[in-house]
Amino acid sequence: MAADGGSNDDATATHDVLGLAGTSVAIRRLRAEIRSLGRTGFRAVLVQGESGVGKEVVTEALRLSSPRAPAPYEIYDCPAVPEDHLESELFGTSRGAFPGALDKPGALERSHGGTIFFDEIAAMRREHQAKVLRVIEGKSFRRVGGSRGITVDVAVIAAAHEDLADLAAAGTFRHDLYYRLIRDGSLLIPPLRERPEDVAALTRQYLDVACGARLPAIEPGALTLLASYHWPGNVRQLQTALRMALRREPDALTGAAIHEVLARFERAPAGGERRREVPGIVAEGAPPAEPTSDFHVVTARTQRRLLIDAFAAAAGNKTAAGILLGFHLSPGAAGSPGPMTDGRRNLALRKFRYWCGRLGLNEILTGRRTSGERCVIDRSLSLDAD
Repeated sequence: MAADGGSNDDATATHDVLGLAGTSVAIRRLRAEIRSLGRTGFRAVLVQGESGVGKEVVTEALRLSSPRAPAPYEIYDCPAVPEDHLESELFGTSRGAFPGALDKPGALERSHGGTIFFDEIAAMRREHQAKVLRVIEGKSFRRVGGSRGITVDVAVIAAAHEDLADLAAAGTFRHDLYYRLIRDGSLLIPPLRERPEDVAALTRQYLDVACGARLPAIEPGALTLLASYHWPGNVRQLQTALRMALRREPDALTGAAIHEVLARFERAPAGGERRREVPGIVAEGAPPAEPTSDFHVVTARTQRRLLIDAFAAAAGNKTAAGILLGFHLSPGAAGSPGPMTDGRRNLALRKFRYWCGRLGLNEILTGRRTSGERCVIDRSLSLDAD
């Protein structure tokens, strides 16, 4: 990892033009690495980090710092693209390839001269991984149903929440593509629990974006609680906590509201697992928290809890649940979400289904929906809104 090349001003700033909030050594070093890659240029870069750490923000900062910033930019969300559309969305189609097929460029052609971002690239099938490798190496590909070879000039940024080195060793991800992705640069985003000094800056940045001129007061006790929490869901979970707390008390971010939200996060999921202790909150008669040495188990448990809570808050509507979790936003769009469109509703539904299947929640949620469980959804997320 490159040494921190930031200036003295950068060392004390909460964030800079890259939009990466935080004062920790890790974040200052990450900003320096991004600037270095932007100056030297890159053909392929891998961005890794646990779910919710902000890989989309880092990717956007990397793109904007490069000479290709004004050029075309395409986002290929690997888990969200339907299985039967994967190849046509990526490589395009030729007229007559299948009934109704038209001449249509895919994401690779549309990003010619610019950058393409593969979000959660580990979800891509191996045969498509081989074709992406060819593109990175400057070789040609064909549209679906086409016979003409096409060569494009693109920079590739790939993101994954899983360790691609482990997946390559296990045979589920191509070794050659992994090594090509990290040849120019590899950025590892540390989890939020390892940089609690960044929580205050991230909180203020979120409130600036979400509340604008109506910035709520922030109680010091609220920031203390937030900084001492372990955040298995990382920055995304922090933003969810802030959103929930402000719904409870819109005019101020209070310690009481944060207590309530964190306690809700720590409720025991179905299956009788014990709850962990929330800083500053000890339930009467509660057994001591049961430690675990496997962080990934805790992360999956929190993700399941968030999916189940969103499903309940949306009264069993998977699209609305996905919107509550921010699945309708494309990578890099969190700061300026824009209007609710049919495309965003579909994206929210596809991602919600993907994560429910990945975490084994389909049967549980189907049971909850058919049990007649009733709950309330925020009217601001109405599916009729545009």
